[in-house]
Amino acid sequence: MDYVEAFSQWGFLMAFLYCLASSINKENKSPVYLSALMLCSYISSGYINLLENLYLSWALYDFITILALFILQYFKVLQRSLAFHFIIISLTINAVLTLILHYDLYVLYNYEPWWYWSVYSIGVNAIDILMILSLILNKNFLSLIKFSPLIIIRSTRPPSA
Repeated sequence: MDYVEAFSQWGFLMAFLYCLASSINKENKSPVYLSALMLCSYISSGYINLLENLYLSWALYDFITILALFILQYFKVLQRSLAFHFIIISLTINAVLTLILHYDLYVLYNYEPWWYWSVYSIGVNAIDILMILSLILNKNFLSLIKFSPLIIIRSTRPPSA
């Protein structure tokens, strides 16, 4: 578990450094702020437990990060981009997967391995890798935005007359 967590933290650090280096002469620093927030979230979740239960603490970190993203976007620090939307959706999926695992382990007291544990392990780590790549490439992997009716992406093109 520690190696996977360290790999995720390292990945977000590399994404932050890449965004920092690639935005030196650019006016838009939104990718730097987005990757910095993700880096801080993942590093702090590895060392500071907000709650006694590890899985609830991780879910809480995901929800706090989502809230921070929306607050920064509201105050125009972050611009909505493909990476921004993908990270919001991915953090939500991670939080839901984590809450389901918490429910399975600590409410149902299920300690027998079953298929969901594999789905959780593979899903959360794959989503972490995709979030790192989305920060670097500014891509929406899996086209998750198309499936979310709550997110409206405004085109930068003027409307046709």
